Amino acid sequence: MIDKIGERVDWVERNLLPHERDIRAWLRQHRVPGLEIDDIIQEMYARIGSVEDLEAIRTPKRYALRVAHSILLNHIRRLHIVSITPTGSLEDLDVPSREADPEQTVAAREEMREVANAVRALPLLTRQVLLLRRLEELSQRETAHRLGIPEKAVEKHLARAVLFLTNHFGRGGKTKSRTSNSMVRVARGDKDDET
Repeated sequence: MIDKIGERVDWVERNLLPHERDIRAWLRQHRVPGLEIDDIIQEMYARIGSVEDLEAIRTPKRYALRVAHSILLNHIRRLHIVSITPTGSLEDLDVPSREADPEQTVAAREEMREVANAVRALPLLTRQVLLLRRLEELSQRETAHRLGIPEKAVEKHLARAVLFLTNHFGRGGKTKSRTSNSMVRVARGDKDDET
């Protein structure tokens, strides 16, 4: 079973990156309005990166295509959900207001602090890619242009960030363990030249 982030990143680079061109071609043939191919690819990497035992995936290309197909289907399903527009106000329903109590506020601040610390533990370029792609919502091309790196490097750094954060927090969003220097070295790839 693959446990370390660096080994997971190596597995992704070895087993998925060589097939990405074919996966992108397949996605171009099955375009869905409102869904960017870059976003599907990143979501695919995130989902596959969170698989507990990557070695159990016998045919990575086929598995990646199934994951991409699932992402497309989920998006299409969401497009068909009928929006319900409220016609009244909450006051009319006599629903008590749910303001955060002091304990919830402290817990939320602690969680935000933990997320900020985990993001700060990422190598600079990996952190910049993550922030530009997920917070500023730049496209992969725009991120690459802004940082002066190839688009493939953007993919690599974002995949590394997602794997690191998934390993750090787990799938439920709660911290699994404190970030150690060895985790940071693995996230950085130590052999990596930051591009």
